[in-house]
Amino acid sequence: MPHRLDLLTYLTGEPGPGVASPRVGDPVELRILQGGRMIEAYSAAGQRLGRLPPAERDVLTGLLPAGRLSFSGRIAALIPRLRQEGAGRIHIQVSAG
Repeated sequence: MPHRLDLLTYLTGEPGPGVASPRVGDPVELRILQGGRMIEAYSAAGQRLGRLPPAERDVLTGLLPAGRLSFSGRIAALIPRLRQEGAGRIHIQVSAG
């Protein structure tokens, strides 16, 4: 039986202007770009939400089968940033393996 690994990570950057406010539980698609040098998260509507930091990107790309270019996750939490506008930090729950 294959092992399934659940990971909690977060996104860097902010969603672009005009992106609908993300909510906890929303599905996301994580896309592997530039030959694995970047993983970006997109909403179900195809809007860019941010990217994974390098350390988390490296862990996830190492766990995925060769040739896989995307995988799914869900927004696990939205952490507000004090005295800053915007969505805050978006935490993503993903399953690999």
